[in-house]
Amino acid sequence: MELSLSIFLIIYLICLLFIIVMTVFNLYHSWRFGMNNFTNFLMMAIYIVALFVIIFFSVKFIAGVDWKSTFEVSIF
Repeated sequence: MELSLSIFLIIYLICLLFIIVMTVFNLYHSWRFGMNNFTNFLMMAIYIVALFVIIFFSVKFIAGVDWKSTFEVSIF
């Protein structure tokens, strides 16, 4: 049985969507209910920058993959 590599891309995009939704949720609560001091803003900025760096490098890696190729799955 052959499966397409695009299955992994779809799973990755679903996970990325979940991460973005949770990030918006967490940032809203940090902004709304967190202490209004420099530490809160610094941690939110570090989190956003780290998230964008991770997404940038993962998209850069993903762009080099041929997603139309298939792979063989054999159970026996």
